[in-house]
Amino acid sequence: WPSGSAGGLVSCEDPSYRAKALLMIINGLPFAGEGVIAQYMSTLRDGLPSDYERTDESKAEKDCVYLSFIEYQSAVGDSWFNGLSYVDLLNPRAVDEFIRVAYKPYADLLKDYGDKVMPGIFTDEPNLTTSVPSWKSHLIPPRGAPYPIYSLPWTDEFPSYFKRLNGYDIIEKLPELFFDLGSCNKTRFDYWKTLTSMFVQNFSKRIFDWCSDNGLKFTGHYLMEDNLISQLVVGSVMPHYEYEHVPGIDHLCKQIWDGFLTAKQVASVANQLGKERVLSETYGATGVHTSFEDRKWIGDFLYALGVNLLNLHLIPYSMRGRRKYDFGLIAHPAQPWWRYNRVIEDYFARLSYALSAGSRISDVLVIHPMASVWASYTPVNSSEAEKINASFMNLIKELAKIHVDFELGDEMLLAKYGKGAGGRISVGRANYGTVIIPPSYTISSDTLYLLDSFAKNGGLVIAVKPLPMMVDGTKSDRLSEFLSKVQQLESIKDLNQALSAAPLSVTVDSGDDEDGDVLLHARKINEKWLLFVVNTNRINSHRIRVGIKGSFSVRELDAMSGSAGGYPGVVEGGKTL
Repeated sequence: WPSGSAGGLVSCEDPSYRAKALLMIINGLPFAGEGVIAQYMSTLRDGLPSDYERTDESKAEKDCVYLSFIEYQSAVGDSWFNGLSYVDLLNPRAVDEFIRVAYKPYADLLKDYGDKVMPGIFTDEPNLTTSVPSWKSHLIPPRGAPYPIYSLPWTDEFPSYFKRLNGYDIIEKLPELFFDLGSCNKTRFDYWKTLTSMFVQNFSKRIFDWCSDNGLKFTGHYLMEDNLISQLVVGSVMPHYEYEHVPGIDHLCKQIWDGFLTAKQVASVANQLGKERVLSETYGATGVHTSFEDRKWIGDFLYALGVNLLNLHLIPYSMRGRRKYDFGLIAHPAQPWWRYNRVIEDYFARLSYALSAGSRISDVLVIHPMASVWASYTPVNSSEAEKINASFMNLIKELAKIHVDFELGDEMLLAKYGKGAGGRISVGRANYGTVIIPPSYTISSDTLYLLDSFAKNGGLVIAVKPLPMMVDGTKSDRLSEFLSKVQQLESIKDLNQALSAAPLSVTVDSGDDEDGDVLLHARKINEKWLLFVVNTNRINSHRIRVGIKGSFSVRELDAMSGSAGGYPGVVEGGKTL
């Protein structure tokens, strides 16, 4: 942990495999040396660079600074990696070495036993920022340099990979990744999109393909999936899920709502791309006194959002030494409750079976605004990106509050799998009648083309202000023309009214649930519907009324006991209530 290092063996094999970063060092003089990628002279205005010019000279001028961009390669000596360092997961050769050292011996040893012994391989928190100076900023001691040191993920082949994808040289634009200069929004958008693509191709897809070739399933989770800012450590998390056989997440601590976006991201991709199982590493950092009731509360929340396979954190071979202190809950035969563990495990086994049948039905697609974070984020000042993150979190929780289920549309995946026809928009096997554009700065050109076609065919597009102004990080008149024809909302509080006219297959009369405690998961299994309804409030009960289009008889499935029985339902106005 984190995946990629194999306990330090990979970085030991070749120094070029060590983790890397792009450092920006601000000083009165430029630096020279082997690791320097480029250096620029900049005029200061109000203490910030107001322009930049590439230079090889060194001369001190009033109100000027030098921006030196240096490739950092992590040093050995990190105790977490047995005295070595983390690795460069953008480097395909380093990833191949990781597979050779960490995965292949097990596959060779166990290949004759079939998938009942080793069905797959779990990845844990791979990322682009471990073992390098802080990706946000490196604080300076009192007698150190006059400015902080800032960094971004990097690798040797990034400039050439970037130029192939974008048609220009990123080296000539490096100051724009850190300061609001030139065409900075487009440069940042292109940088992060390229970085994400490179990580997906060189790590996730590489391991996915190797697992496929060896009869294994690739699963596990990436680092810090929980919000739009934190997941920059992997570029953007949703595109990685395409290349997991069983896409997965992590859920930590004795809480639920901090994992709302995390679960929604992974479940959306799984449903859209037809992946039967969605895994969650669960109950880490909940403590040794976690009860069955705690486990049911957390698990029910995750299952309502789309998880259907619990991976317990953690089950050690032994309780000796520090194992028992490792971010419990610890599931082990030494536990006093072990003899009763089947009570809760059988409950989730039944739910896992039921909630992996058919496909989830969500009629609303929310465009994932990662592009706006890409276009606005800088390690020097993340405030604009933080606004997008806060607005987005408020929007998706408002949808939960008004009991409108939704899925998320990642723009990189929309470009590959999105289609519009007959007033519906499809992403893989899932399709939607309503699309919401959250508060944004930019959307991608592929998304604009798709939504324009969708709207022209009668699809409902709702845009919540502030509206995006850019396409791929560049201002666009075509976007303004499109947005003038869609329904615009001043606030997320207007969503309930706007969605009242949306064509929803499942509706909820929230009754006394004003806080959105109740979550609903609806699946279509051939011509039948399966509903999983969860009250996340551990104190108050709620009365709600669920409506499904069509005429059905209703049965209740008790996942705790395994029994089934009748349940009252009435048909009114073309719905079963």
